[in-house]
Amino acid sequence: MELVKILTAFTSIDFSSNEFQGQIPKELGQLKSLLVLNLSNNVLSGQIPSSFGNLGQLESLDLSRNHLNGTIPQSLSVLNFLSFMNLSYNQLVGRIPNGNQIQTFPADYFQGNEGLCGPPLKVNCPDGHVPGKLPKTPNQDKADSKSGIEIEWNVLSAEVGFLVGFGSVIWSLVFWKRWRKWYFNVAEDIAFSILPQPLLRQWMLWKVGKPRPRRNHGRRAI
Repeated sequence: MELVKILTAFTSIDFSSNEFQGQIPKELGQLKSLLVLNLSNNVLSGQIPSSFGNLGQLESLDLSRNHLNGTIPQSLSVLNFLSFMNLSYNQLVGRIPNGNQIQTFPADYFQGNEGLCGPPLKVNCPDGHVPGKLPKTPNQDKADSKSGIEIEWNVLSAEVGFLVGFGSVIWSLVFWKRWRKWYFNVAEDIAFSILPQPLLRQWMLWKVGKPRPRRNHGRRAI
């Protein structure tokens, strides 16, 4: 559909049943005085122009029985004077936008679009989309996935760091005699500074141990 020139003073346009082809000109959104727009029963394709959200005075919009695809622009939800909107029998997909007027229209105005979901249709939208909340874009999904991977790597790094540090201490205690002796001396000094005297006595008795009885190495009397 090729738009040559239309006066902005037009309040009504009816191009229905003319076998027009091509995309709907986005320039139609500049007709601020437009009250009625009927492009039904043509062979129009492409998406509904988001510029239609600029038609603040629009009361009737009929785009039924074409080959329009894509989603319904969110901008249509701000048309407060819209009392009639027929988008039936196209190839539209996605959630029907929430708005002051759209949910009050009959479901018949959206039928024939197998990809549409949400009120006023009784078709629930997939993927658990919440009404009024736009679905995530692929970039957002990728960012969320990347964030989850970073968190897992942080946890893994902390665990590896703990194991390496703990393993280093154990290895030194087992295989390095000099370091082991120094470590226990430091631990003993700390114990002497914080433990009460009764416990220190028990510690010293345990460390020193009871004196062993000496064996008699003398010769037996004959």
